[in-house]
Amino acid sequence: MLKYIKLTIVFLILACSRSLYAGCGSCEMDVKATSSTNSITIVNEIPTSGRINGTVLASCGMCNFGESATNGCALAIKINNNTYAVKNSGINDHGDSHASNGFCKAVRLANVKGQVRKGKFLATSFALLD
Repeated sequence: MLKYIKLTIVFLILACSRSLYAGCGSCEMDVKATSSTNSITIVNEIPTSGRINGTVLASCGMCNFGESATNGCALAIKINNNTYAVKNSGINDHGDSHASNGFCKAVRLANVKGQVRKGKFLATSFALLD
């Protein structure tokens, strides 16, 4: 009986692990970090002014940040577990979004400037880190 319980647990873990790393469904997500810089401070809160000037997590909001998007894949940033759609910079403006290090397959670090307004990030500068 214990053997069947263990097998059931292993099966459930394997079945659920795919959904933990699921992307948009059309590509396999690479969960490895793509930046080699170790001493970066990530922006973790939005000031009352809404102005952001620093390093943030950037990726496809639908594929990697769990946002529902009616228009499919779209560039987004994440600050303190909140996701913001990026305006003035597109998902393919920084290379092929479905390449091995593209936004649909990897979460990247980006230096950004702009302002969070009405739940969106209005970028004045958006540069990926290597």
